[in-house]
Amino acid sequence: MEHSHWIFISPHFDDVVLSCGGLIWDLTRTGQLVEIWTIMAGYPTNEEYSAFAQQNHRAWGKTGKDAINMRREEDHAACKKLGAQAHHFDWLDVIYRVDRETGEPLVNNVDELFGKPPEEWLVNDIGQRLAAQIPESSKLVMPMGLGSHIDHRVVVEAGKQFLRADYYFADYPYILKAFSWLTAEENRWSKIPHPLDEDALIHWQDAVLCYSSQLSGFWRDETEARLALRNYLAGSGGRLWQKSVVPS
Repeated sequence: MEHSHWIFISPHFDDVVLSCGGLIWDLTRTGQLVEIWTIMAGYPTNEEYSAFAQQNHRAWGKTGKDAINMRREEDHAACKKLGAQAHHFDWLDVIYRVDRETGEPLVNNVDELFGKPPEEWLVNDIGQRLAAQIPESSKLVMPMGLGSHIDHRVVVEAGKQFLRADYYFADYPYILKAFSWLTAEENRWSKIPHPLDEDALIHWQDAVLCYSSQLSGFWRDETEARLALRNYLAGSGGRLWQKSVVPS
């Protein structure tokens, strides 16, 4: 088998592993080099955290730089389970960003988190920097951007403007609420078949469980988390997609 260099672009620390961890383990066990580049992994420089950021900190059990350190450690542990290499960039999670004109927090609640438009300057900054660093010989995997989280949309827009993507992953668990969108877009997307066995599932589950600070936002306990991933895999989830060529 040809040994390839894969780069998966992850808006946050857990997005790629949640979405296609079993596939990544299957790639690395056949000798593929897989890197997961997490975009919004920077340390906040202003410790006057917004109420919304503090709300997230309480859920994580850590605050500010300690929270980022914890999440980076979780990500390294998850990537190690999958045989992938973690690479962290220094752009800030949206909960730490401020409006460049007003200096006010960019988002203050969940509605704004999923409703505010991506910042144009950030889209350009990310796109240009990644375009300069991604080797032409690599296989690039980008998020679809399902769910409309502002950080996911920033990354998607950067990809559209500056990057050539070979494949895409469906953002999990947002995909669970986006079947109608995929149905409407079925002429534009095609799923890449890839059989995944029980070993791939177990490594995927173990990797996801490394993100212990995030689990309560998705599931009640470890048993529910493992079952959810098993069901997602059984429904053909966790594979990659390509954009179809639609005749004009």
